[in-house]
Amino acid sequence: MTTPRLLTHPGGVLAVIRLATIPLFFTAERLVVHPTPRSGPFEALLALATVYAIAMLVLELRGRRVQPRWAALVLDLVFITALVYTSGGPFSQLRYALYVLPLAAALLLGPALTAAVTGAAALAYLLVVLTYPDVVSAADPDPLRFELTQALFLLWMGIAATLLSLVLTRRSREVEEFARSRGRLVAQALAAEDTARRRLAEALHDDALQNLLAARQELGAGEGGSLEIVREGLDQTVVQLREAVFDLHPYLLEQSGLHAALQAIAERAGRRGGFSTDVSVDAAAEGIADQLVFSIARELLANAAQHSHAGHVRVAVRRIRDRVELVIADDGVGIPPGAVAAAPRAGHIGLASCAERAEAVGGTFGVSRGERGRGTVVRVSLPAGGAGAAGAAGAAGAAGAAASTSGGDRAGARARRGAHVP
Repeated sequence: MTTPRLLTHPGGVLAVIRLATIPLFFTAERLVVHPTPRSGPFEALLALATVYAIAMLVLELRGRRVQPRWAALVLDLVFITALVYTSGGPFSQLRYALYVLPLAAALLLGPALTAAVTGAAALAYLLVVLTYPDVVSAADPDPLRFELTQALFLLWMGIAATLLSLVLTRRSREVEEFARSRGRLVAQALAAEDTARRRLAEALHDDALQNLLAARQELGAGEGGSLEIVREGLDQTVVQLREAVFDLHPYLLEQSGLHAALQAIAERAGRRGGFSTDVSVDAAAEGIADQLVFSIARELLANAAQHSHAGHVRVAVRRIRDRVELVIADDGVGIPPGAVAAAPRAGHIGLASCAERAEAVGGTFGVSRGERGRGTVVRVSLPAGGAGAAGAAGAAGAAGAAASTSGGDRAGARARRGAHVP
């Protein structure tokens, strides 16, 4: 069952409530006995308020909302105050509608304007009290005490509405930031997929295909050819094809588990970056968010190989209560303060992408200096209960992260080749 479009936003809900209030006002004014006679303009004001409520509902149905948003609440306050005054003043049953205005403001406006609407409603009630003819209730011979109590209740409602508006505003900002973050992540995933395909094509063309052509050239040379060169070219091609297949899909992760897969990518990163590695994975941490842990670790190791100038890199995965924690620490040059925040603006999205993938499943991502101010420590904490979401998020970024490591050691292979495909 679908929700009517009118009830999907606060303005539409308030338009429905506004129109439904009209018959309630009419009934309350007719059925409840007031301490003073009714004033004549009530019926005319109620008819005008009905026209106003219908007009606001029509505008909401057509998607034309009154701007600024507080203007409608000002008109509501004017109509309610006039109807209260002409139907018993401080003792009118319609005065309870003033309590709705702060809540309406909390849904439509920010905390400051909600507080302003609350103050205006309290001021309007006091204006009714001060300008209405003196009356004495049969149940309460001291009307001042009664009126003060009503004003205090209205003020209490306004404070509660202002706090509610503060929470809703903060929640709205968080949702908007989350939506922007997910949008950036999707864009990065799409760009990473295109980059992965391009780099895979380059790897197959520039490495494996060139080695095969060089081997064919040696075989075509007859007795002058070197079988050793052919054997070396074929061996290199096998290694390159295995790396390309691994970049396409981390089969080792499925076949041998997280520890073996992390060990493999750590050794590859170590060969490129010239550092030794140490990989440890708690058995209790495996099988929970393996895809996301593997994807983030691969990106971070590729980043260390390119930038850290480290001699040693440590990779650790452990289970801490309801969390899975990944720690990658190196003893390299470290990251200058502010470099992580500035990296996306310079086109380097590796760390930012890792952070967004972790935060998208309710995790955390932190970068700090290593011991004694040397090196870099990246700590990623993921919820153990978000395995499905983590796997999806990891898959979204896995292709791009894998592509960043697929460059390999191409210079040496090109130097050994004897043929080239333009």
